[in-house]
Amino acid sequence: MSDFDSTLKSLSFLLDDSFRPSLVLHVNGDIYYENEPFKMQFDITDKRNISEIIDSTSMCEWTGFTERAKTSEQILMEKLSVTLCFDEIFPSELQLFYIPDMKKIIVKFDLQEPCKIPSLKTYFNAFRQSSDFLLLVDQDGKIRDVNEVHSVFINQTRKELVGQSIGNVLSIIDPENDESVHDLLEKVKDQGFVESIKTYQRSAEDTRYYHITTYYDKETNIFIFQMSDSTEKENLQVQLAHSGSLSAVGQIAASIAHEIRNPITTLKGFTQLLKVSATDDSIRYISVIEDEIERMETILGEMLVLSKPSEKKKAVFSLEVLVGDMVSILLPKAVMDGIEVAQSVELSSNPHIFGDPDKMKQVLLNLFKNALESMQVGGKLAVHLTESDGKLILSITDTGKGMTRHQVSQVFMPFFSSKPGGTGLGLPFVLKTVEDHGGTIAVDSQVDVGTKFILTFPKAKEGAPYPLNSKQSIVS
Repeated sequence: MSDFDSTLKSLSFLLDDSFRPSLVLHVNGDIYYENEPFKMQFDITDKRNISEIIDSTSMCEWTGFTERAKTSEQILMEKLSVTLCFDEIFPSELQLFYIPDMKKIIVKFDLQEPCKIPSLKTYFNAFRQSSDFLLLVDQDGKIRDVNEVHSVFINQTRKELVGQSIGNVLSIIDPENDESVHDLLEKVKDQGFVESIKTYQRSAEDTRYYHITTYYDKETNIFIFQMSDSTEKENLQVQLAHSGSLSAVGQIAASIAHEIRNPITTLKGFTQLLKVSATDDSIRYISVIEDEIERMETILGEMLVLSKPSEKKKAVFSLEVLVGDMVSILLPKAVMDGIEVAQSVELSSNPHIFGDPDKMKQVLLNLFKNALESMQVGGKLAVHLTESDGKLILSITDTGKGMTRHQVSQVFMPFFSSKPGGTGLGLPFVLKTVEDHGGTIAVDSQVDVGTKFILTFPKAKEGAPYPLNSKQSIVS
């Protein structure tokens, strides 16, 4: 170890104990060493003596201390009020420590007025209080420090994190990642920073998206891993993609509706004429043609529904009554198919929403019908209506075959269907209608376990037009 390193190590108890700027000086005032807080506060690249830092009056006080220090055989400690002269002039209090064995003077600065450059403590507080997850990692990939949001992002304590490899943290977030820590750090060194977005499955019902940016600081040889939660942003992008798809469907439907309906009308007319002179076998074929024509009209109608803006004629109606009516309509089919239907309500006030009851009726029909078709004898459909924070929450749960994660991610996309012969337009209609009513819809599904749709609607405001009686049936 060099004399310089040995000296610094001996003085570390004074230099590294706080955020205060500190200097080590020779007795003649020449600057021997400046700590990191001092470098961050002041730029003294062109100043090499204390006389260039303090004013002439303060210099007299300094000279008096050095004269006393020269004759002292013990550690000498004093406080000195001075005026600092940098780009601006401002007062400060110095704590002076003379170390006779080394013939050096340690100067610690207590600033009475803030400088334009923030102190190290400011940066430290910003590190601690950042809403992003920050990790400081050394050359060997070991975590040296983390800020206070570690438990929010990966549910581990600071004690568990500090000292372990950054690779362990990355494997928690992305278990399938096979890139070595060494390769990642070398890439960051070469490129300056590296960005990625990782999907983190915190639980079966909680998927998070973390935007990870890794920087390399050459001066300290430290890597900074910054993780921000971009889940909301990613979900918004998915919703925009859905909206874009629905818009595209609407444009296509509007442009081709007229062209399709004309030949369909012609086909229907000729099939009616053919029936007059057709044989029994021919009538069977004609019936198939008519069924397919009707199917074409149904698909076209569903596409046009997606393309049209929401109707302006809306009313206040009871979601509880509507749900009850729709369950009553589908109950006979459920009984015939051997499926149990359980309906429950937990409400403390009238469950009114403002919207189009006919469209909401179609939403429930689509969801109930999908649920029943996914189950076999012995299945159960659970319909639960509750409220929270001024919103109504309707959950529709079945014990059907369920869906894979890929199917769940595509379920609201137009023309995507897991049912044979399905048009793939039912759930896009559901999504559009729910959003038109100011609501949200989420889906959770597991293969061979079942599927759960959760619909959330804002309650109707008082004084909304066209109120219906809370017990008035909506289904005509």
